[in-house]
Amino acid sequence: MKNVFWRRVAIIFGVLSVYILLVFVLFLIESGNKDSNIKSFSDALWYSVITLTTIGYGDRFPVSGLGRIISLVFVLGSVGVLGYLISEMSNKFYEYMEDKKLGYLGTDFENHVVIVHWNEFAQEILQEIANAGKQVVVITQEREDIELIYNNYDRELVFALHYDYLDHKTHERANIQHAKTLLLNFEEDTDNLVNLIALKKSFANLSYVIALNSPSLKETFHELGVTFTLSKNEVASKLIASFVFEPVVAQITEGLMSSATTDEDMGLMQFRVIEENPFLNAKCFDLFVQLKKDLNVILVGLSKKNGKLINNPTNSHTVEVGDYLAVLGCPRARMEMTRLFLVEEGI
Repeated sequence: MKNVFWRRVAIIFGVLSVYILLVFVLFLIESGNKDSNIKSFSDALWYSVITLTTIGYGDRFPVSGLGRIISLVFVLGSVGVLGYLISEMSNKFYEYMEDKKLGYLGTDFENHVVIVHWNEFAQEILQEIANAGKQVVVITQEREDIELIYNNYDRELVFALHYDYLDHKTHERANIQHAKTLLLNFEEDTDNLVNLIALKKSFANLSYVIALNSPSLKETFHELGVTFTLSKNEVASKLIASFVFEPVVAQITEGLMSSATTDEDMGLMQFRVIEENPFLNAKCFDLFVQLKKDLNVILVGLSKKNGKLINNPTNSHTVEVGDYLAVLGCPRARMEMTRLFLVEEGI
């Protein structure tokens, strides 16, 4: 790398030396000719610059034969300079567009979801998150994934980044320090483990979700600080079993697992309780009745600050700051809940 740098320095120095020498010779030749309008070194320098840049004002020009030969060098050089400038500008523009496409310019997303590793499973997850209107950064090591992602998702919601998963530049460009949740989605649980350990060192406060192949590793990952673990096979087997002996329930469950996209759809949502929440300190059954009456929303669960989940809460449970309310409703209800609770859906 150093040799290349010094080689470039030597070439630039050599070209400048030849250029200055030609300007000086032109000055010596033309200044001695009484018909010439190049009388000083600055005149010769000005003429050379105007010629090399192809501007050609015509206020200075050589009149002697030898001066015109030197001028021809400048004229031919201007073609090379112009070609070089156009080539460099084209290369820089191409590099800029390529860097932008591959995500190297970074994103300003905040409170977003980061998906590490792209595959079919990640595509299904991204579809659901995008349907909910949440911003997502996808980190992939395959360049061809970038175009596929941008062809299918809105760039206002999805940012794709091609880079090494463990490189700190990747973390900066994905704005992980301002992310809300990070999903590790490798096919191998060992890859999930390696990346988790590396990321936890720098981003300990993130909410981590890991899609596991082996359910037996759930406890291990929880001990390492993972917020939620998901076993793909476990979820799939439960849903398939439900279809076998209670297909109506299974159909409803499958629908609830997807993000609602129309007002005919129903989806599960969660909203954090803040101090400005109008239902702060309310009894849960009273809240259930009011939400159903006013918004056609059903309160199905209450997650306390300590992480304890209460299904079908009653009036023995009170809504407190930091709790999460799990509700069932349509997209229009989501907007109403956001307006009423003064927070966006999610964590």
